[in-house]
Amino acid sequence: MNAVAPGTTAAPDLQRRLADFAMVLDLLGTLPGTMDEARVIAAIRDLFTMLCAPAHIVYVPFNGNQPGELQCHPDGWTISPALKGFLADNSQLHAWSESDNGFLLRLAQAGETLGVLEIENVAFPQYKTHYLNLALTIVHVCGLAVHNARTYEKLRATIAERERAEREIVQLNAELKRRIQQVESTNKELEAFSYSVSHDLRSPLHGIDGWSHVLLEEYGGQLDAQGQDYLRMIRSETARMNGLIKALLDLARVSRNEMHLETVDLSALCRELEQELRAADPARQVEVLIAPGLTAHGDPVLLRAALQNLLGNAWKFTRDRTPGQITVGLQAPAGQMVFFIRDNGAGFDMTYAAKLFAPFQRLHSQKEFAGTGIGLATVQRIIHRHGGTVWAEGAVDQGATFYFTLGGS
Repeated sequence: MNAVAPGTTAAPDLQRRLADFAMVLDLLGTLPGTMDEARVIAAIRDLFTMLCAPAHIVYVPFNGNQPGELQCHPDGWTISPALKGFLADNSQLHAWSESDNGFLLRLAQAGETLGVLEIENVAFPQYKTHYLNLALTIVHVCGLAVHNARTYEKLRATIAERERAEREIVQLNAELKRRIQQVESTNKELEAFSYSVSHDLRSPLHGIDGWSHVLLEEYGGQLDAQGQDYLRMIRSETARMNGLIKALLDLARVSRNEMHLETVDLSALCRELEQELRAADPARQVEVLIAPGLTAHGDPVLLRAALQNLLGNAWKFTRDRTPGQITVGLQAPAGQMVFFIRDNGAGFDMTYAAKLFAPFQRLHSQKEFAGTGIGLATVQRIIHRHGGTVWAEGAVDQGATFYFTLGGS
């Protein structure tokens, strides 16, 4: 790389060109405030045209230290060997380099190469060194101008993206508000439906059951044994239908009722439910082991309903075991609190585990074990409302274990 020789006394032809320097200085002063990179490059081209009237000016923009597309003035200029060599050293580009009848300049800011200028075939080549000295004094301003223009473009793009995001948020909020209104409307319809189910459907069932009872009591003697069995079956199915409707209403309330969160003593709650189960079925021999100190943050009413279903299932499915065994405890894998209820009852085939928590999906017939098929669906909704998960493991005739987590625990 050639060093810049000291300046010499300017000849009259060069002195005439010095008249252009006033315009060069004016243009140079406007460069840093120009916010369009294309206009910055055009101004730089005009600046060097006035400075040294080259035959060609080539600009190569850099992004991330990678050269971009060649910009030539006038069009049609091909990349020169000097420029090719200059660009090939893009990892450590020199500040400047001389070509046969011109020079190359690196535009940089904060150590980053922003572009490379090739000034080729300058007017008055005998004063090329003077032109290079002048160019080196102004190239920092040119790099600053390109940097400012790119920064402005990035800011403008960021602002545009933010405005687009804000418009999208406004649209999403409007859509959310609309959906909330739809949900509220749907909830009102569900409440109306629940009321209809509770009154309009259950009332006829009570009527069927009542008239069947009267028929059996007052006219049962006129019926043979089979006729009386038919009436008892009608009453039994009516009671089962009434239980299904009640279970559906309870399931709907689980999803709709407002939650009241507090610290809940699950151990005490399970002991209370155990006493209720024993009082309802005093002849059963069931060993119940409840771990002490089990607590959780949740809605006490909903958690009681979930545990009532889980313990009730364990009690029911250990019917054919003497003694039945039920364990309530806590595991903490990887620091996560996982509650469980384990029994030694009928169990289930894991192939059908996905059906356990769906409404009306039963893995045992009504004759084997009575039930509505709603209990575990209720449990799942309660656990989900607490931000937790519930799952089960089991094997046929080897018992089952139901696990659940609670988001606040």
